[in-house]
Amino acid sequence: MKQQQFVASNEALWAEIAAILADPQADRRPLPALYRRLCQCLALARQRGYSPAIAAYLQNMVSDCHRLLYGAGVARPSTLVRWMLVDFPCRVRAEWRLLLLACLAFYGVALAVGLMIWFDPHWAYSFSDATQLEEYRKMYQSGQLKMGRGSEGDVLMFGYYIWNNVSICFRTFAGGIAGGIPALFSTASNGMHFGVIGAWLSKDPATRNNFWSFVITHSAFEVTGLLLSSMAGMRLGLTLIHPGRRSRAHALHDASADMFPVIVGGALFTFGAAFIEGFWSASTAIPASAKYAVGGVCWTLVIAFFVFAGRRRQ
Repeated sequence: MKQQQFVASNEALWAEIAAILADPQADRRPLPALYRRLCQCLALARQRGYSPAIAAYLQNMVSDCHRLLYGAGVARPSTLVRWMLVDFPCRVRAEWRLLLLACLAFYGVALAVGLMIWFDPHWAYSFSDATQLEEYRKMYQSGQLKMGRGSEGDVLMFGYYIWNNVSICFRTFAGGIAGGIPALFSTASNGMHFGVIGAWLSKDPATRNNFWSFVITHSAFEVTGLLLSSMAGMRLGLTLIHPGRRSRAHALHDASADMFPVIVGGALFTFGAAFIEGFWSASTAIPASAKYAVGGVCWTLVIAFFVFAGRRRQ
């Protein structure tokens, strides 16, 4: 078909689409079917090598139709906000069983080990060597606290906390691929470590207040990031074991898309914990009472976020 015949046979279609685009009050119900025919015209014009002016005209009209149908220009600015405030907490609530399992592995083990050491401190030597326990005791004594390091020291420790927190969360998440058991074991291991240190330092009045005022604020985000990494890793591992009627590759692809907001959200929580730990928790200029108050607010906000955020939009 020659170019002149092509234009003559389709100019009525183009005029109809142009009228719909130009009139905001026009009936747009026929537009999806017209849009498909317009895309076919554009493909034919390019394939047959028609005038670049015709191809450009059709391309502009296709772009205008796409924006009108899908609203891409309006949705983009709010995509990230919706993703973090709606999709992220909704995905966490959807996997509440795995989150509960991760919480039991961390808090359950921490509480059990902590109570054992609280009533019989000699149990601490079964989970950690004497040298390490003594180092922890010296670290949190009032005269030995190495806080208030100045801006340069705070930045260095901030980098160290990021590396430490991210490495723990990454190992926990990656371990979930092997059926979820390594992720659960890593979570329980961190809970055991926390229970040992918490109970050991709480028995000593010289270290009790220093330790809990140090961890109360950033732990709201650090522990949450660890639990989210564990939950995401277990979901991927369980998907590989039981893909359902889909292939394992397809099931893993779908599970990865579902867990992506959780993984990124957990990473943001971990980054925030490192920032707070480096510039707030380690500061001796801030009284312990202020740290407890801010820590309580942080824990309340984190819990409320995952319980209530996104429910109305969902």
